[in-house]
Amino acid sequence: MLGETFRLLATHLHLFTLISLTVWLPIHLLLNYLEFFEPGEDTGGRALRIVLTAQVVLDPFVVSAMLAALARIKQGSPVGYWQSLAEGFAAWPRLMVVRFVAVWVLLLPSAGWLAIYNAGPVIQLVGGLVLVALSLLIMVLLVRFALVDSVVVLGGASPLGAWRRAAQVTAGQRWPILGTAAVLFVVIFGLAVIGGQAFRSVPGANHFVARVLFDCVLAVSQSLFTIALFLFYWRREGRALPATPAAT
Repeated sequence: MLGETFRLLATHLHLFTLISLTVWLPIHLLLNYLEFFEPGEDTGGRALRIVLTAQVVLDPFVVSAMLAALARIKQGSPVGYWQSLAEGFAAWPRLMVVRFVAVWVLLLPSAGWLAIYNAGPVIQLVGGLVLVALSLLIMVLLVRFALVDSVVVLGGASPLGAWRRAAQVTAGQRWPILGTAAVLFVVIFGLAVIGGQAFRSVPGANHFVARVLFDCVLAVSQSLFTIALFLFYWRREGRALPATPAAT
């Protein structure tokens, strides 16, 4: 699965780069412009708000377009940039609703840690144990519903029905999904750490253009997650798909 994931990205790098940077190039230009030329006391909070908004509102469009392109590639059909965007646009609103729910669930542990940060020792201990358990539960749910994006975009599921269908599709594949996601996380996180260390070690390289380019490389590399999860979905559901992604 990992081999095919990297092969698909390498073979269609031009297309996936165009799709990914349609959204993330402007976002990274904005983030780095604000950091370099409009710094403020709330720089970190401002950047976090921008990224969260992009993840909820705009990234679903990128994922939808990429999944539409991947489906055509696996079917042996012609695929292009504008065609992928058009097909992804049809599923964008439904996937945006799903992503909104997912992002808020992911933020629950962080909100909990902030809530108990200034509490007493006993509350911190008990709250910490509860939050650790909550984090583990969320990880289990992430794996259980890992293929929800493909279920929505390619299977045409509604935001409400997608969760149950995603759980059915992941059945029997959850450990491989977890292992694949873990490897990709290590690879991409390692790339981010190496880049960050390079910018700290060579201050002259830490300028606006270099940072934007590096952030764009990271954005494209994150397409590996979308490709890998698509392949798990395709292995189970690919033969039942129509000639083009569902646009309901």
